[in-house]
Amino acid sequence: MAAYCIDPRGAAGAPGEVHSTQLNTVGVVREFSDGHYIYLAGVTGTVSGDFICFKPGVYTTARLTTGMRGNVAIATAAVDATTKWGWFGYVGSFAANCLSATLSNGFLFATATAGSAEDALIKNEQIRGATATGAPVTTTGGGSQTVVIDRPTVGNSSESA
Repeated sequence: MAAYCIDPRGAAGAPGEVHSTQLNTVGVVREFSDGHYIYLAGVTGTVSGDFICFKPGVYTTARLTTGMRGNVAIATAAVDATTKWGWFGYVGSFAANCLSATLSNGFLFATATAGSAEDALIKNEQIRGATATGAPVTTTGGGSQTVVIDRPTVGNSSESA
Protein backbone atom coordinates (compact mmCIF):
# COMPACT_ATOMS: atom_id res chain seq x y z
CA MET A 1 0.00 0.00 0.00
CA ALA A 2 1.31 3.45 -0.88
CA ALA A 3 2.17 5.87 1.90
CA TYR A 4 -0.38 8.58 2.59
CA CYS A 5 -0.12 11.83 4.54
CA ILE A 6 -1.31 11.64 8.16
CA ASP A 7 0.09 15.04 9.13
CA PRO A 8 -2.72 17.45 10.08
CA ARG A 9 -1.02 20.19 8.01
CA GLY A 10 -1.48 18.18 4.80
CA ALA A 11 0.87 17.63 1.85
CA ALA A 12 0.63 17.51 -1.92
CA GLY A 13 1.84 14.35 -3.64
CA ALA A 14 3.17 11.18 -2.08
CA PRO A 15 6.55 9.54 -1.48
CA GLY A 16 7.80 7.81 -4.61
CA GLU A 17 6.40 10.46 -6.95
CA VAL A 18 8.49 12.85 -9.05
CA HIS A 19 6.95 16.30 -9.49
CA SER A 20 7.73 18.44 -12.53
CA THR A 21 6.32 21.48 -10.72
CA GLN A 22 6.93 22.38 -7.09
CA LEU A 23 3.87 21.27 -5.08
CA ASN A 24 5.07 22.02 -1.52
CA THR A 25 7.44 24.43 0.18
CA VAL A 26 11.00 23.15 -0.19
CA GLY A 27 12.32 21.95 3.18
CA VAL A 28 8.90 21.21 4.69
CA VAL A 29 8.73 17.99 6.73
CA ARG A 30 5.51 15.98 6.86
CA GLU A 31 4.46 12.73 8.50
CA PHE A 32 3.18 9.99 6.22
CA SER A 33 1.82 6.57 7.17
CA ASP A 34 5.29 4.99 6.98
CA GLY A 35 7.61 7.75 8.27
CA HIS A 36 8.60 11.40 8.02
CA TYR A 37 9.64 12.92 4.71
CA ILE A 38 11.23 16.19 3.64
CA TYR A 39 10.29 17.89 0.38
CA LEU A 40 13.35 18.79 -1.71
CA ALA A 41 14.45 19.60 -5.25
CA GLY A 42 16.29 16.89 -7.12
CA VAL A 43 19.86 16.63 -8.32
CA THR A 44 21.34 15.16 -11.51
CA GLY A 45 21.85 11.40 -11.41
CA THR A 46 19.62 10.71 -8.39
CA VAL A 47 17.93 7.31 -8.34
CA SER A 48 15.55 5.83 -5.80
CA GLY A 49 17.47 4.83 -2.68
CA ASP A 50 20.28 7.38 -3.07
CA PHE A 51 21.56 9.13 0.02
CA ILE A 52 21.47 12.87 -0.59
CA CYS A 53 23.01 15.71 1.41
CA PHE A 54 21.28 19.05 1.81
CA LYS A 55 21.95 22.35 3.53
CA PRO A 56 19.23 23.51 5.95
CA GLY A 57 17.78 26.91 5.14
CA VAL A 58 18.69 26.89 1.44
CA TYR A 59 17.89 23.19 0.89
CA THR A 60 20.28 22.70 -2.02
CA THR A 61 20.85 18.98 -2.62
CA ALA A 62 23.73 16.81 -3.79
CA ARG A 63 24.21 13.05 -3.99
CA LEU A 64 26.12 12.15 -0.82
CA THR A 65 29.84 11.47 -1.17
CA THR A 66 32.87 11.81 1.10
CA GLY A 67 33.78 15.31 2.21
CA MET A 68 30.21 16.60 2.35
CA ARG A 69 28.73 18.16 5.46
CA GLY A 70 25.07 18.69 6.27
CA ASN A 71 21.78 16.88 6.68
CA VAL A 72 21.04 13.61 4.88
CA ALA A 73 17.87 12.07 3.43
CA ILE A 74 17.05 9.11 1.17
CA ALA A 75 15.48 9.52 -2.28
CA THR A 76 12.19 7.67 -2.73
CA ALA A 77 12.18 8.21 -6.51
CA ALA A 78 14.47 9.29 -9.34
CA VAL A 79 14.22 13.02 -8.61
CA ASP A 80 17.07 13.53 -11.05
CA ALA A 81 17.08 17.23 -11.93
CA THR A 82 16.93 20.58 -10.15
CA THR A 83 13.68 21.16 -12.07
CA LYS A 84 12.03 18.21 -10.31
CA TRP A 85 10.86 17.81 -6.71
CA GLY A 86 9.82 14.99 -4.43
CA TRP A 87 9.55 13.57 -0.93
CA PHE A 88 12.81 12.21 0.55
CA GLY A 89 12.88 9.83 3.54
CA TYR A 90 13.95 11.67 6.71
CA VAL A 91 12.75 9.60 9.69
CA GLY A 92 11.85 5.92 9.42
CA SER A 93 12.86 2.78 7.57
CA PHE A 94 13.75 3.10 3.87
CA ALA A 95 15.37 1.14 1.04
CA ALA A 96 18.78 2.72 0.45
CA ASN A 97 21.80 2.16 -1.77
CA CYS A 98 24.61 0.48 0.17
CA LEU A 99 27.89 -0.94 -1.08
CA SER A 100 28.54 -4.69 -1.00
CA ALA A 101 29.33 -6.37 2.31
CA THR A 102 27.45 -3.72 4.33
CA LEU A 103 26.38 -5.66 7.40
CA SER A 104 23.06 -5.44 9.16
CA ASN A 105 22.89 -3.42 12.42
CA GLY A 106 25.96 -1.41 11.44
CA PHE A 107 26.64 2.30 11.43
CA LEU A 108 26.89 3.86 7.99
CA PHE A 109 29.50 6.12 6.40
CA ALA A 110 29.61 8.27 3.25
CA THR A 111 31.66 6.80 0.40
CA ALA A 112 33.37 7.97 -2.77
CA THR A 113 30.49 6.35 -4.68
CA ALA A 114 27.92 9.14 -4.96
CA GLY A 115 24.58 8.30 -3.36
CA SER A 116 25.80 5.18 -1.53
CA ALA A 117 26.81 4.33 2.02
CA GLU A 118 28.84 1.54 3.60
CA ASP A 119 29.79 0.27 7.04
CA ALA A 120 33.56 0.65 6.59
CA LEU A 121 34.74 3.16 9.16
CA ILE A 122 35.88 6.38 7.48
CA LYS A 123 36.96 9.15 9.84
CA ASN A 124 34.61 12.17 9.84
CA GLU A 125 32.25 10.50 7.33
CA GLN A 126 29.77 8.79 9.66
CA ILE A 127 26.13 9.35 8.75
CA ARG A 128 24.94 10.00 12.28
CA GLY A 129 21.38 8.81 12.80
CA ALA A 130 21.57 6.07 10.14
CA THR A 131 21.84 2.32 10.71
CA ALA A 132 21.67 -0.53 8.19
CA THR A 133 19.06 -3.02 9.40
CA GLY A 134 18.15 -5.15 6.39
CA ALA A 135 19.82 -8.23 4.99
CA PRO A 136 23.42 -7.50 3.95
CA VAL A 137 24.01 -6.49 0.36
CA THR A 138 25.71 -9.34 -1.48
CA THR A 139 26.02 -8.06 -5.04
CA THR A 140 29.32 -6.67 -6.27
CA GLY A 141 29.05 -2.90 -6.39
CA GLY A 142 26.20 -2.83 -3.89
CA GLY A 143 22.44 -2.79 -3.92
CA SER A 144 19.37 -1.92 -1.92
CA GLN A 145 19.32 -2.48 1.84
CA THR A 146 16.87 -1.42 4.53
CA VAL A 147 18.21 1.53 6.51
CA VAL A 148 16.69 3.17 9.58
CA ILE A 149 17.27 6.92 9.78
CA ASP A 150 16.32 9.68 12.20
CA ARG A 151 17.15 13.14 10.81
CA PRO A 152 20.66 12.02 9.85
CA THR A 153 23.66 14.30 9.45
CA VAL A 154 27.16 13.73 8.09
CA GLY A 155 30.45 15.20 9.20
CA ASN A 156 29.54 16.15 12.74
CA SER A 157 32.60 17.64 14.41
CA SER A 158 31.87 15.82 17.70
CA GLU A 159 32.32 12.44 15.99
CA SER A 160 34.95 10.19 17.55
CA ALA A 161 35.45 7.79 14.63
